Amino acid sequence: MLIQIDIDYPAEKMAASGRRMAARASFGYTDRVPVGFCLVPRYFAPLFDLPYKALFESAREQYYWQLQFLKWRLENIPEDIVCHGPAIAVGPYFDNVLDSAAFGAEVVWPENETLHCRPVIHSVEQMANWPMPEPGTGLWGQARDWWLQMRELAKETRLTFNGSEGHVVLNILCPSGLSPHMIAIDLVGHEFYAWQLECPELCHAFLGRITDALIAATHYFKEIDPRPWGGYGLADDTATAMSPAMFKEFCVPYSGRLFDTFGADFKFGRGLHMCGQSTHLLPALAEDLRITSFDLFGYLVEPEVVARALGGKALLWGNINPMLMLNGTATQVKQAARAALAALAPCGGLLLGDGANVCPGTPVANLAALTEAATEYGLPTVTARTHA
Repeated sequence: MLIQIDIDYPAEKMAASGRRMAARASFGYTDRVPVGFCLVPRYFAPLFDLPYKALFESAREQYYWQLQFLKWRLENIPEDIVCHGPAIAVGPYFDNVLDSAAFGAEVVWPENETLHCRPVIHSVEQMANWPMPEPGTGLWGQARDWWLQMRELAKETRLTFNGSEGHVVLNILCPSGLSPHMIAIDLVGHEFYAWQLECPELCHAFLGRITDALIAATHYFKEIDPRPWGGYGLADDTATAMSPAMFKEFCVPYSGRLFDTFGADFKFGRGLHMCGQSTHLLPALAEDLRITSFDLFGYLVEPEVVARALGGKALLWGNINPMLMLNGTATQVKQAARAALAALAPCGGLLLGDGANVCPGTPVANLAALTEAATEYGLPTVTARTHA
């Protein structure tokens, strides 16, 4: 036995969270709106006085720390998305660089900052001739190898919840979910926006080839890990700088093809994450991409606007200001949560959370304020539901 870990997390809490999340999937609620946060390793590393870069030294090292982070999370942060039964899930994690790095973007590995990419394409001609990755190469290959190693480590781990046996499972092996447009921006940089106007045909060809490579990589991962998926989602953060017309031309066809390929069989197979100010794109998200969930949408979007555009059509997850959660008082955070609940909870299917990404150093009391607000708000009356 390599690792033994006991988590103080009662079965009653698991079951209650599971019921809340199951009801949300039908645009309903049980006792209150569920709560969930985007809490990633950069939040937890300082709590353990751990250099962030240490998480990427080996699969074994990352596996061990993911278990410690999940134990701390479950024992200290009241939310509903992590644990619904006697199991916790882990998997290879590379911030937001996994897909872009596989396509050849340069990865920066700081000591105590998140991983990020540097552009490597500096001319239109270079873009036109840029080679697409083979499935299982580059950082995709490392993710595959780490996933296989973690699967073996899980077999040698004894996990208990309050002394009762549990088990470690592996997250689904797949690309990280960056949209083709996000990958193009990582490879080219901000110049890609100008190139879309100056040489649209070449940009379309580039985005099409990226999409083809993502489809091939996803099929490759599915052969290794054939377990059924629960849904399909993408991140399209770079689109917020675009007009609706540009978004429809350069994002919708490629993200849409991925949704059609991998999300068609799921009730919520068209999930989209979009940080930043996306108000101007909401009609296109509803009508052109036909998203079925809007995941961790940016705090700059007014909840009332989201409710009008997507309420009852898509599950909603968001969208309290992360800087308020970091620097504000628990009372201020609770006030913001109450305002979001008033606007969004009646739509059905709300998951109250950040909008988006919890900053390191955010007080636990400010995270708990969201659950307190949801508890005080109680059981919402659903007034707008088009998906049942």
